[in-house]
Amino acid sequence: MKTWKKVTLTGVALMAAASLAACGNSSAKAGKSGSVKGQTLTVGYWKGSDTENATFDKLVKTFEKKYDVTVKPKVYTNITQQLPTDLSGGTAPDVFYIDSSFYPYLQKEGVLNKLSKSVADPSNFYKTSIGAFTTNGDVYAVPKDVSTLAIYVNKDIFAKAGIDINSIPKSYEDFLKWAPAQQAKLDATYGKGKVYMMNMNADLTRNWQFITAGDQNPITKDGKGVSKLSNPTILKNLTFVQKMFNEGIVATPQQVGAGDEGTGFATGKFAMALTGNWNYQVYNTQYKDLHYTIIPNMTYDGQKQTMQYTVGWGEYKNTKVTSLANDWIKYVTGKDGMTTWTSGVGTLATRADVNDSSEFIKENPLLKVHSDELTYAAPWQDGVNLTTVVTSYDNFITNAFKKDATPAQLKSALKQADQDANSKLSK
Repeated sequence: MKTWKKVTLTGVALMAAASLAACGNSSAKAGKSGSVKGQTLTVGYWKGSDTENATFDKLVKTFEKKYDVTVKPKVYTNITQQLPTDLSGGTAPDVFYIDSSFYPYLQKEGVLNKLSKSVADPSNFYKTSIGAFTTNGDVYAVPKDVSTLAIYVNKDIFAKAGIDINSIPKSYEDFLKWAPAQQAKLDATYGKGKVYMMNMNADLTRNWQFITAGDQNPITKDGKGVSKLSNPTILKNLTFVQKMFNEGIVATPQQVGAGDEGTGFATGKFAMALTGNWNYQVYNTQYKDLHYTIIPNMTYDGQKQTMQYTVGWGEYKNTKVTSLANDWIKYVTGKDGMTTWTSGVGTLATRADVNDSSEFIKENPLLKVHSDELTYAAPWQDGVNLTTVVTSYDNFITNAFKKDATPAQLKSALKQADQDANSKLSK
């Protein structure tokens, strides 16, 4: 199952970081004005599915014909490790993909061109999406598409167990009260432990809604980026999550023998699954007997929240074809270019005008649940130390998120995660 791309800054990427800023001067500005005809633009990206690759090629051919230029693709297999090496060596593409979680690192290193309003007008995009690439009011990349998390509900499982879909609560607090009785119905129908009411993944991004409730941040903003996962409020919030495991109403995908929640839902291990719209086409093409609906993620602590995962187009500060690079970003993130991309690959647009007029969404109205969440969905991003904290949290939280785990185990796991992360960050 396709999942969002995790960003990892390790090894050569960290070694290259020290020299990036030195390569980030803005002296090379050839091509900033005048005709772009005959120029070559190098574009850095990672390859996706056959459908994505075909749609990308379509964008390239249209752009080349429109501007009478040549587009030279540069394909990365691990862009978050390979791009810093190219940046430090002065061989980076003119424009390239930037995952929202990777953006703070690149912006801090000073290797991105600031984009003018004529290239990236923030008013054209969802605030939550363009905000992921904005620093101090300046835009440094433009989001090309986005995915959000929503709850998928298996209609057949609900019907067979005699559970009314309309009774699903709007909040996790009410879900904790409601779900045990419904889980008993699932156990009676399918056998104990065969079908869980819902997935709850044991990783930082899927627990973000609970971790950040009450205006909490697991990484301090004092310039050092220290991990503070074990603070009392976060501990209280995650204790609530642990209660759902203790009630036996949620399980991780790994606990049911599934690689991810998308597969767990498709194979009937979860009656409900909090997952992304990347699974929508998979379900419709590979699991045609799967009958489901989609509802918004539930609230916690009175707040509507879900995650969004977005990738933007950034521009190398030392590009020698600035005007052409600007034209590329304007084209692929403009209404026509983004319509071509999102309708071709089935993703969500980061522009409301594209989603509102999307024939794909009109033909697949359930996806509107995902697009409507973009008005409040939180981008996956939290400074330059996020990846380190993610790894430490994911390594230690697993044993605390299972049936019969104790609050003491949770407290210990969070303390260990903090110690592990901060030990790495101090180096």
